[in-house]
Amino acid sequence: MTFLPLPLIDRSEKEIRRTIKRKVESLRDVKDCHHISIRMVGKKYDVSLHISLDGNLKFEDVHKIASSVESEVKSILPNARVMVNTEPIGDNKKDIWRLVKDVAEETPGSRDTHNIHVQEVDGKIYLDFHLEVAADLTVKQAHEIADQVEKKLKGANPKISGITVHLESASDIISSELIEIGVDLKSFIEDAAKRFPEIKDVHGIIISRVGEKLHVVFKCLFDPNLSMEQTHVISDRLEEAIKSAYTNVDRIDIHEEPYLK
Repeated sequence: MTFLPLPLIDRSEKEIRRTIKRKVESLRDVKDCHHISIRMVGKKYDVSLHISLDGNLKFEDVHKIASSVESEVKSILPNARVMVNTEPIGDNKKDIWRLVKDVAEETPGSRDTHNIHVQEVDGKIYLDFHLEVAADLTVKQAHEIADQVEKKLKGANPKISGITVHLESASDIISSELIEIGVDLKSFIEDAAKRFPEIKDVHGIIISRVGEKLHVVFKCLFDPNLSMEQTHVISDRLEEAIKSAYTNVDRIDIHEEPYLK
């Protein structure tokens, strides 16, 4: 079947997501496609999606699959900017933790989530976490955002039975102290990455403040012969090292990419 790249205005967003999911999941090695988000930014579409892959795949192969996914999405929305997030297959607490982070990040109005607790009882999963929203929202608006997050989580994983959301207000004020903190933290990240021979380079470090906590984002280049599971383990160890040294760092997003000479 051929999917014609019709303008988004001629189709519902739900239909577009369904078409993207069908085309992406038809690709070899893609086990699942979920968390598909479509937004108009200027005159272009921003598309974000997650794909589940075998954790034993080499990282270089994962990167090629992600490129194929991007091409498939652009065959539907030619002018789109596409962000492909890859995940190893699994259903453990770590995967659920990442799911909560991803869903909260994709939900409009949500600023961040933390203190995520995952408990499994008799095959059912129960979640408890804090959700940050803008301080100027009404109580009704804040609860509507929390309800959206809850619905998306239960839709993404049918094992999730109970969810307790603690709402918090997030400050948009960035202190001038952040500049000094950022220089020191950036140097630490670069030095910490050198402890792992599998990491070839880190760059694009961005540090922002949400309330009293820091949010760190950067790209990490790995040996392309590593499996996706190995890169995730190393990323987790690097994240632990950063958070141990800087206790006010609440969230770290590491974008893993293959190192190509």
